[in-house]
Amino acid sequence: MDASKRLTVLCSRENGKITRYPEKLRTLDNGVEHYFVEVTCNDGIQYGLQAFGEEAVSLFKETMKTLGKSA
Repeated sequence: MDASKRLTVLCSRENGKITRYPEKLRTLDNGVEHYFVEVTCNDGIQYGLQAFGEEAVSLFKETMKTLGKSA
């Protein structure tokens, strides 16, 4: 399961909330995109989701969609 699908599952089934996220994708020195999101569930457990390349772009878009922001 890729990071964007895990984000959807955590925010829906696990009642998680996105608690930390960058406003934009980060490009590493080698040119690869990187994105990281922190999700905190009602029971206090925190999950860190990170992705690289195309998966990072998908995670970024899904994060912005979940937050109701434009990507």
